[in-house]
Amino acid sequence: MSTPDTPTTEQVVELEARRYAAMVDADLDTLDELLGDEVIYTHSNAAVDDKATYLETMRSGTLVYLALEHRVDTVFSRPGLAIACGTMSGAVRLHGSEKTLDNRVVAVWVADGRRWRLAAFQSTPVPA
Repeated sequence: MSTPDTPTTEQVVELEARRYAAMVDADLDTLDELLGDEVIYTHSNAAVDDKATYLETMRSGTLVYLALEHRVDTVFSRPGLAIACGTMSGAVRLHGSEKTLDNRVVAVWVADGRRWRLAAFQSTPVPA
């Protein structure tokens, strides 16, 4: 997807799939490409990262995605903007401790020149 036109639902789902695969694979090059330079990444524990701190937590092994499943339920899009809402579940290792995830998520994608990049992410735990 290399145009700032209004993205289709399928294109947004593909972007999300690439991002989640890169998270599990610790593919920092792909994440660097997909994350906007000014991304606001809010984790389910309310910690907030920018692009540099998010990539560093993965590079250092502070945050390791062990397994993730995600589903996009709704996509809202306009020229140059897409918002994907859905779910994310799985397991991470954070500061050496494993944690199970069961979250509702919102991802905001914006056109940045000729490509789409993640501008914001919000993860909210589903109550037990």
